[in-house]
Amino acid sequence: MPTLTIQTSSPVKTETSDTYVVVPLHGKIDEDNLHRFKEVIEPLLESKHNYLVFDLDELELINSHVVGYLNATHQKLREREKQMAFVKANREILNLLELVGLIQIVPNFDSEEDLINAIRDGDI
Repeated sequence: MPTLTIQTSSPVKTETSDTYVVVPLHGKIDEDNLHRFKEVIEPLLESKHNYLVFDLDELELINSHVVGYLNATHQKLREREKQMAFVKANREILNLLELVGLIQIVPNFDSEEDLINAIRDGDI
């Protein structure tokens, strides 16, 4: 069973402007590896970036524990006057996020370029 992979050599990619940070996710995230996910995400909540972006292109599966954590992360960011976004969510992940209502409060973009344009235009 594939597990969560977060790039270990460079776990985050930052845009030159330091406006946002992208966390690419691969494989499956569930209660067995949620702690590893949290270890990467928690420090980013205190970073200087205004946007925390999850690249979901290669994410295969998440469960309710992960959805709950994503919702809590969104709330923590809002308290810090920051935002969260998703890019490249596949149909299955997008359906789940829509079902639980997370996609209604956290935008999903088809590409990183679309995200950059939305940030630049003040759409998010």
